[in-house]
Amino acid sequence: MRAARTGSLVGSAALVVLLAALAAATGLSPVGWAVGLVCAAVVVAVEVRGLSRYAHARGPADMITLTRAILTCGVAALVAESFLRTPPVGAIVALTVPALALDAVDGWVARRTRTASLFGAWFDGEVDAFLMLVLSVGVVRSAGAWVLAIGGVRYAFGLAGRGLPWLRAPLPPRYWRKVVTATAGIVLAAAVAGVAPSAVTEAALAVVLALLAESFGRDVLWLWSRRAATRALAAPGDGHAARDRLERALVRARPVAYEPGEFVGQESFMGAEEILALAARAGIGRGTSVLDLCCGVAGPGRLITRALGCTYLGVDSSAAAVTIARERAGEDGCRFEVAAVPPVPVGAFDVVLLFETLLAFPDKEALLREVSASLPPGGRFAFTVEEGAPLTRAERSSMPRSDTVWPVPLPELLGCLERVGLRVTWQEERSHAHRAVAHALARAFADDAPHITAHLGRRALDDLVTSHRLWGEWLQAGRIRKFAFVTEKTP
Repeated sequence: MRAARTGSLVGSAALVVLLAALAAATGLSPVGWAVGLVCAAVVVAVEVRGLSRYAHARGPADMITLTRAILTCGVAALVAESFLRTPPVGAIVALTVPALALDAVDGWVARRTRTASLFGAWFDGEVDAFLMLVLSVGVVRSAGAWVLAIGGVRYAFGLAGRGLPWLRAPLPPRYWRKVVTATAGIVLAAAVAGVAPSAVTEAALAVVLALLAESFGRDVLWLWSRRAATRALAAPGDGHAARDRLERALVRARPVAYEPGEFVGQESFMGAEEILALAARAGIGRGTSVLDLCCGVAGPGRLITRALGCTYLGVDSSAAAVTIARERAGEDGCRFEVAAVPPVPVGAFDVVLLFETLLAFPDKEALLREVSASLPPGGRFAFTVEEGAPLTRAERSSMPRSDTVWPVPLPELLGCLERVGLRVTWQEERSHAHRAVAHALARAFADDAPHITAHLGRRALDDLVTSHRLWGEWLQAGRIRKFAFVTEKTP
């Protein structure tokens, strides 16, 4: 947090310098100063909160985005000034153009420096929305109050999400969304500059509003179609206190279920030897950029980073799990971010990992398509999967939290991989080994019943024992088979 505060102080100081320069060049009034400083305070508060929420350390691309935010604060000061006197159009354009141009630079820098992050994507979107709102206010006097809808649509979407949780689910990356945002910024800047006749400007603004309505409307429909899956994948009681209770409850039982040296903090049936073998099959080594989806407390990820020397980013939707992962990683050099999956984070990754959690996604092809899109040609995707027919009604009624249990038949999985451009280079069945671990975990939980019950309650203990016994039985009977895969992105 000290680094975050330092960066924010530097940004605030830069804004003061910018406002002083504007005052010297255009005669900025106290109103302009006040608006600029208030906007800066809001930007700093939002950024610091985001850094904490995403457990992120500011990178070079983030500093460019912060620069865009500072320039936008300057534009806001000048727009406020325009309501008091003749608009300083030249100064507004001089700040708006680089603010728009740098929108392409921060993403490029993030990719080149391998520092692309969920925080960066989020903060970039917030600055885009802020600039559009400020420019919309700047056009009100010439085009009418209706143009505020252009700058306000992003904030209306956010407010609607407060009452409709399914609107807060993450959206998959979409290039058209970026095109619409860039177009809106350019048209608003041109409207502020007054480079076209008023009729042409108003027509262009109307087109922009229609494009935004279409883009946001498409996103709303997509989120509506997935609202049931969003509810199913939400983990109840996953606050920091609940997660801490879970870790303390299972701290004695989990290690005894594995062979000596095989437990490394994993929340799965995989052992340390299997984890490292799969990582090696995926070509992970020193300098390899690895993205670990649904990493939890990242026992496997921390092991891989220590043993193989890769560059590691773990992503999980649980802020509590990420906090534990960061604490346990220490000086291992792992990075972690809090985010739901999908979407898959953007960035330059050589390998994507998904251990023991593909089971929880009903729409596997949508997730696999995003994984494929995140990889360059030749990039690898290593994962484990539960193979089998969908659960029957009776099986669902007997399995705790069956809303996260979605096995997939092998032909269907292979077809999905082929359709999204992932070629299987290696696969191995792991049913026998995982069956043994499932049975061992069920016994360990039952043997440590008093300790687990004291922390989690009897119902949670019963669910743990029942689910692990069922997995052991299904793996033994062949009802479910476990596979490990390595795939490669085709050109």
